Amino acid sequence: MPATDAMDEFAVAGSAMSAECDIWFAMPPGFVEVPLASPPDPPDATATDGLEMLTELVPEEQYESLRSSMDEARAMGRLLARTGAVHLSMGVHHGESGEVLHSVFLIKWEEVPWAPPKLAAAKAALASSEAREAELVDLPCGPAAVVESLNKREGQNVFQLTGYLPHPDGRRVAVLALSTTAGSDHEHYRDMFYGIVGMVSFDNPLPPQLREQIPEAQEVAAARDVFG
Repeated sequence: MPATDAMDEFAVAGSAMSAECDIWFAMPPGFVEVPLASPPDPPDATATDGLEMLTELVPEEQYESLRSSMDEARAMGRLLARTGAVHLSMGVHHGESGEVLHSVFLIKWEEVPWAPPKLAAAKAALASSEAREAELVDLPCGPAAVVESLNKREGQNVFQLTGYLPHPDGRRVAVLALSTTAGSDHEHYRDMFYGIVGMVSFDNPLPPQLREQIPEAQEVAAARDVFG
């Protein structure tokens, strides 16, 4: 469930109001969600507004390149959804020297053999073959591991921060990854990433008046219809 952080207020995304939602998080300004399912035809207002918001942040000569990147991300999103991805978004921000910086943020689930959360986090970090730095951290949602890497992909250096956040059930790990080709401003992305993972919750954090509006899960409704 993404919630867009706007100053001290949050805009609650529709996915947060789903009975199937099992992870809640907040995104800072500058990110637009890329649908993992096939987009509606015509595109819905949220997707259109998000793209327009991003184009306002880039020079006019980069509009077409940005639109092309969004199209590629949508195609990638449909593939990622088959591998456990539950969220994909693109970010556009300005660096300290005024240049436009692009990033991609992804959340996916990985099934793991049962293990205590801290051990599951450590195992996930050790399994990362691209780690340049790794650390265990205690987040509000529980123990986690954060891995930092810098690799060359398709001729470009990609700086990536990956967080491994074990679910309390001990059988799966939420993997959050923030990637950028920005050559500098890495500290800015570190601060951004730690802000995101620090807001993750596996328990619904919405106020009671919103939780009351969430429809019951399909399996619960089906069982009620059968057993009354």
